[in-house]
Amino acid sequence: MSERRWQFVPRTRALSVLYLVAGVLLVVGAGIQLTHGVAVLTVVSAVLALALICLAGVGLVRPGSGSAVRRR
Repeated sequence: MSERRWQFVPRTRALSVLYLVAGVLLVVGAGIQLTHGVAVLTVVSAVLALALICLAGVGLVRPGSGSAVRRR
């Protein structure tokens, strides 16, 4: 019986770019909100957005992340 594992790294470059754009937009939005005052949820949002950007970066630089579907 094969185990199904969680996969956090995007499988395609297009999905990695989408994650990257979403992360950048979230960081910019959180940065704008932080200029008006520090709120806990804004800081959490900024940290999660940075994690999303890192995840997108890993998806873009890892080998085999091309647009073709991989066989198992």
